[in-house]
Amino acid sequence: MKFFTTLILTALTLNLSAQKRWNFELGAGMSQNSGNVDNFSLKNYAELERNDSIISNNFNYKFVYQKEEGKEKNKGFNAGMNFDLFQYGKFSPFVATEIVTNKYKGYDFKISALTGFKYRIFTITNVCDYSISLAAVYDNVDYTPEENKLDRQMVRISLRPKIKQKIGDNFYIGHNTFYQPSVKDFSDYIINSTTKLSSKITTKLFLEVGFNYEYRSKLPTEDYEHYDISTEISLKLKL
Repeated sequence: MKFFTTLILTALTLNLSAQKRWNFELGAGMSQNSGNVDNFSLKNYAELERNDSIISNNFNYKFVYQKEEGKEKNKGFNAGMNFDLFQYGKFSPFVATEIVTNKYKGYDFKISALTGFKYRIFTITNVCDYSISLAAVYDNVDYTPEENKLDRQMVRISLRPKIKQKIGDNFYIGHNTFYQPSVKDFSDYIINSTTKLSSKITTKLFLEVGFNYEYRSKLPTEDYEHYDISTEISLKLKL
């Protein structure tokens, strides 16, 4: 906890003294889901990011809500923020936090805190960026089922490869996969993999196709599926 506090205060101090470079993204789209959520959904999300030569800050959220025949079928909210120090260096320490709520996945409320290091494997400015990160994760979860077989608090290891690649003048591809086993039991793990293809329509408007796969080896009850798959098509405005 002391390490978390020190790193965040250092990040905020550097943030106030450095040159501001803010970027804002706003998007809306649709998705076809299977698994715990099997329907057609509408989504809204936004991301606020700041970069300079020393620090990177990112704040984001995603909200999904859907009804079918007057009945709620899906309602979820994800939000997160992270701070990266020396983001353009070979090694970059970071802290991050994320909250999730979606009873259709078994989460009344989940908060995760991460701290670790990113190692940049290969990069070319404005063309590509390949990296891998290793972190410790603390999860605190209120599960939707009152009776469940999972621990509310959990410490995990997080391993994440990440790719950003520009192809041609107007096409981009991004991918990251999180593998998060429990430190107590490696058979208890989460895999979360996201791939995005983005095409520039105008200077600020992008068409994006995204694919997300999430797998949980252990579930709160047998009423839930081990996997969730989401395919999204959306328009993104970058300001």
